[in-house]
Amino acid sequence: MNRKTLIAAVIGLALLGAVPLFTSNSYYIHMVGTIMIYAILLFGLDIVVGYTGQVSLGHAGLFGVGSYTAGVLFMKLGAPLWVIVPASIGVTAGFGAVLALPALRVTGPYLAMVTLAFGTIIQILINEMTFLTEGPLGIKLPKPFIGSYQLNERGFYWLVFALMVVALVVVHRILRSQLGRAFEALRGSPVASDCMGVSVYRYKVYAFVISAGFAGLAGCLYGYSEQYISPNTYNFELTVLFLLAVIMGGRKTRSGALLGAAIIVILPSLLDDLGMFRIVASGLATLITVGAVVGVIKKITTPKVMAIPVVGTIALAGFSFWLDSITDWRLSIFGLMILFVVYYLQ
Repeated sequence: MNRKTLIAAVIGLALLGAVPLFTSNSYYIHMVGTIMIYAILLFGLDIVVGYTGQVSLGHAGLFGVGSYTAGVLFMKLGAPLWVIVPASIGVTAGFGAVLALPALRVTGPYLAMVTLAFGTIIQILINEMTFLTEGPLGIKLPKPFIGSYQLNERGFYWLVFALMVVALVVVHRILRSQLGRAFEALRGSPVASDCMGVSVYRYKVYAFVISAGFAGLAGCLYGYSEQYISPNTYNFELTVLFLLAVIMGGRKTRSGALLGAAIIVILPSLLDDLGMFRIVASGLATLITVGAVVGVIKKITTPKVMAIPVVGTIALAGFSFWLDSITDWRLSIFGLMILFVVYYLQ
């Protein structure tokens, strides 16, 4: 990281940390806090998707494991925050290992199906294990205590910010280490990596377990943030949104994780406002079209590669002006998002 990049990162983080000083509106503080929580998960998911080239559809399940670990430890044992956070990370990393050991022996769509099945099984178990999880009723989880002081929305925001910075530093150090270089080699040429003594399977498992740990931390914080944990939250739609965030924010970049998290937090509100949806769809179509033209002229990409994104976004913009109401079309728009994710993860 050069000096200019470091200075920009420090300034950006300082501004992010100062958000509660600029507004007393708890809605905006909560929204930005949620973006940071999602960013923590995306730091880990990007290791799997961006660096090792695997597609996981099970991260919503891992996210849920982190939340329910926090909820169960508090509800059953009254455990404090300093116990719950590392326990959530450890338990979720353990689930990640259980998933990774058999799943990573397959690749491509088979891996996607195995991880999707894992996410579905986790949701079923949460619903059925009522003696532990309260089933469909969910678990209420109050804001955490630091000593005898219970954090308010602003205090919890700064806790999330501090843990996000720690997660950012940890993932940066991992990716700059020998382990990170091995992850990068796996995506570029797994066969060559194997020939040079880098165990493809072992390092993929490492990547998945590390990613699961980040999902556990994010899930724990999300449970505290929402103050209610329900099995319906951790569904397939959330998994697709996480992958969409990695793609739209940009793979192999930590700032991209924050950008992607912001997109998926704002997206549900966007799909409730037809006027805003039209503006964003038109802006996206313009941006993609101009970017495609520039990319083709500079020979960064080819017309064949950019054809589907350009046609798709222009069609989406036209479709937005044809709509009278967006409510009945939310599922169709979500289907288009899935196609977008599949196309870019090929």
